[in-house]
Amino acid sequence: MRIITIAAAFFLLFPVHAWSQQAEPTNDPTRAFLLSAGDVAARAAQLDANVAYANTTVLERADPASSTGLAYRLAVDRRTPPQRAAQHAAEAELWAIVNGSGAITTDGRIVDVVEDGQTVGRRIEGGTVHAVSKGDFLLIPEGVPHQVTEFDPSLLIVTFEFPR
Repeated sequence: MRIITIAAAFFLLFPVHAWSQQAEPTNDPTRAFLLSAGDVAARAAQLDANVAYANTTVLERADPASSTGLAYRLAVDRRTPPQRAAQHAAEAELWAIVNGSGAITTDGRIVDVVEDGQTVGRRIEGGTVHAVSKGDFLLIPEGVPHQVTEFDPSLLIVTFEFPR
């Protein structure tokens, strides 16, 4: 009984709003959503350090009328080598560099990386290199090849994806 009383007192004394400060995914398009710097740091701390492309979705809103079924998605990503080039036919992305520095190559064309007759990756040929660091934003329209090509030591990015 004493444990229940202590637990009840804890919940009454501890401000409930402390939990509400955490970013919680919502599908309610009528509500605003805040992703604070603290939320980004907490999400980044949970990402697997052994994965070159580690991410977690923090907000996703559906739109059955879009080609992907999504209106938009907000995610926290950590990028370390090696990275493959990517290109999304029906999705644009806005990247906000939260921590780290490096380079992101865009444009050009994607070519396979072949070693000993086997395709082992993809890279961009003839692209534009963008030096990026904390505080920078990069908009990648749909259909544009993109690849993180330099890291110091990694890039922490908040990505906003929106299908077209």
